Amino acid sequence: MAQDKTQTALNEALAKVTAQANGIFGNIAREVEAQVKKGATELTVVDIARVAGLQLDESTLVDLQIDRTVSVHPWLPWYVWFPCRPLWCWWWHRYHPWYRCCPWWWHRCHWNPGGC
Repeated sequence: MAQDKTQTALNEALAKVTAQANGIFGNIAREVEAQVKKGATELTVVDIARVAGLQLDESTLVDLQIDRTVSVHPWLPWYVWFPCRPLWCWWWHRYHPWYRCCPWWWHRCHWNPGGC
């Protein structure tokens, strides 16, 4: 019985932080898509991230080995060419490290060979 309550509490906590992550990265999706609709040909990663609610700077991009700007490829889905995966791992590691960086992914999604 106590184990069931603990598991329920853990599931609820994970659901809460996952919803938080989904909200931020949903904001990234909306901002990228809005810029593409406006005819942007290049996006500044830090600007998009800040509008979405991520507090990062150019040095974080250097650490993650993400280019400062990315070219827009409107014929592909945004998540193929925008570096959302390393930002996702960075967000999990920075704000909720006890869940590792990506709770359901099989490997770390950016260059760091040490994993989460």
